[in-house]
Amino acid sequence: MSVAREMLAAGPGCAVANGMLNGLETTKVKLQLHCRSNPVYCDLTTAGVMRQIIKEEGVVRGLLMPGLSASLNRSMLYGAYRVGLYSTTRDWLASKNGANTRHVTPTLIDRICSGMFTGGLGAMLTCPLDVMRTRMQADAGVVWKGIYQTGLRKGRPVRYSNLATTFLTIFKEEGLRNGLYRGAPVTIARASLLNGSQLASYDTLKKVLGWDEGPLLHMFCAFSSGVIAQTVVMPIDTIKSSMMVGKCPRGVWRAMAENGGIFWFYRGYLPACAGQGLIMVLQMPLIEQFRYMLGVDAI
Repeated sequence: MSVAREMLAAGPGCAVANGMLNGLETTKVKLQLHCRSNPVYCDLTTAGVMRQIIKEEGVVRGLLMPGLSASLNRSMLYGAYRVGLYSTTRDWLASKNGANTRHVTPTLIDRICSGMFTGGLGAMLTCPLDVMRTRMQADAGVVWKGIYQTGLRKGRPVRYSNLATTFLTIFKEEGLRNGLYRGAPVTIARASLLNGSQLASYDTLKKVLGWDEGPLLHMFCAFSSGVIAQTVVMPIDTIKSSMMVGKCPRGVWRAMAENGGIFWFYRGYLPACAGQGLIMVLQMPLIEQFRYMLGVDAI
């Protein structure tokens, strides 16, 4: 029952946070997938892309709504696994390493391995929703008579109108392996690294600081862990977004060569870091509060 309560506390906390900051995720995806040979956005900075989206499409329609249904569903399920199973996995690993010791403090390796395992598991189960979210955010724009008037697909017909049609279209045209699970190895690797670095740094910072449990501790550790984690996974994040919209591995390397070399991997870094940090600031205190309400110890 304790594990079930931990998962129940984690899912809604992740969904609320991700939903509130969906605009930053949309901006990040559009920056990552913008092609210099066919420019759509005049100013390729976070603020510049956001300003143009707001001007052409509005705040709600252009930033907040794209891929929101897929994002909420994915966050609910992914969060339940990645955070909800973390403490149990960490404590189990620590008990194995501690042999007959009754109360063992988890090591940094225990925390990293636990986070990597639960993050990878959650990503494996929710990969189709991640693909759908990325496609819906990448395609988003103003539509007139079935044709996009703005956005990365300007001048092209609409492919995805809602979550159900997105799923059916991808499954029908591309199948399971090459469609809904496109880029799954990269997605799982990214989730493992992100979760391992984020939860391990959050958990470790809480113990090192030694402050009393409360919002200040949770918020400080959450933001710091979010920036650390995003810095670790940013190159994989960019590759993942490119593969999910249809690029093959060779196409990814070609895009890197044509769009700034090694710096291509860190396109959208600022909105990604801001988004990850802010998501964690919202997400982790909410999860900690839900855990408290459900009678579960803090992470």
